[in-house]
Amino acid sequence: MKVRETVREDGLRIISGRVPSKKVYLNLIAGVGLAYDPENKKGLFHYFEHMAFKGTEKRSIEDIGSFTRRNLLDGNASTKKLTTSYYVEAVSRKFSLLCEYLCDIYFHSVFPKSEIEREKEVILNEIARDNDDDHYRAYFALWEQLWTQNPLRASEVGSPEGVKNVSRDDLLSAREHWYVPSNTVALAIGRIDHDDFVAELGRHIPIDSAAIEHRTWNDEYGALPQKPEVIIELPEREKAIFLLGFKFPFYNDEKTAVLTKFLQFLLVCRPTSRLWNEVREKRGLSYALNGGVCCDYQLGHYFHVYVETFPQRVEEVQELVKGLLMKPLDDSDEFEEMKEWLYDWYTLNPETLDEWSAFIVDALNRGVSPKTAERYLSRMSKLISSVSLDEVEDLRRLSMNPEQFVSVIVRPT
Repeated sequence: MKVRETVREDGLRIISGRVPSKKVYLNLIAGVGLAYDPENKKGLFHYFEHMAFKGTEKRSIEDIGSFTRRNLLDGNASTKKLTTSYYVEAVSRKFSLLCEYLCDIYFHSVFPKSEIEREKEVILNEIARDNDDDHYRAYFALWEQLWTQNPLRASEVGSPEGVKNVSRDDLLSAREHWYVPSNTVALAIGRIDHDDFVAELGRHIPIDSAAIEHRTWNDEYGALPQKPEVIIELPEREKAIFLLGFKFPFYNDEKTAVLTKFLQFLLVCRPTSRLWNEVREKRGLSYALNGGVCCDYQLGHYFHVYVETFPQRVEEVQELVKGLLMKPLDDSDEFEEMKEWLYDWYTLNPETLDEWSAFIVDALNRGVSPKTAERYLSRMSKLISSVSLDEVEDLRRLSMNPEQFVSVIVRPT
């Protein structure tokens, strides 16, 4: 992938990743998300992703539907803690159409009042779905214990009370403030001519000198959890959930990222991992078992282990998981097998444009130049070859602190 970037005079970041493809992938990313929701309107910025396709100053909701059906191979929006993304994918010859369309829904949505009220019920249904999901409840309880102020403790979709408080004026005011060039990244992946991309955006995004001030948050890494254990009892359940999590050291260098890959795959991320073999294969205590490191580079990281088991087995699983995490990594054969597998994985080129896009977005999230996405796979392969078992064990030993562990148990009443 050949990466080029232009930062326009008003702060708009225009990034292209040129790769051989008959398709093109476009993404407009606003530097605002759930972390910026007002306290009494949790879900405000999530609302934007739902309302983006409900009509603009020049397109009715029917026009948007027709354009989508005729032109898009894929298209949607998503809201994260610090960003909101709007993306489309189509055949390369429709590149200009895509640029105009995406800029239109991003900057010029009109948020019809009738659609706001109708979509409100859709979002409330989404929240209800999450609240009725035992898996979601367990993680929400974990996040609340790990952080006190950091946005990582908050719901991914908002609260029913907050969503009900959102009005059209709120959406218009927030867009006017946040959806400006200086707070926008425009990303294109495919057989892209970068200068054409810059010129195309110039036709649809006027110069606007409005500046944005972003907040920063403490990752609260050194703070102990509020509670070491949370028990949630629910009726009519045949299974129980055991979830263990703790804050993980914040990293921003590629070597530590590789060591973390080794650590999570050796411990929990694969069907050959230590926890899988000991909990499921040797003892038959679970069907569903997964975990690893989750991160938002600008907020924090956490390690988690998720196990579904029978209620009478929860205490056994809890002690087993904690013991396995604290046990040193000393199997050199297992380590070499993992090294070969990771090396093979990183020597593969991505097969989809959104995977290529993810490399650039990852660089942006880490606060480094998007050009680091070039030759990313080859750099990772070299780093993998250089990793030793002792280095991975050092990371395990430094990051596993039982005082930081939080256990969440969801079980039947």
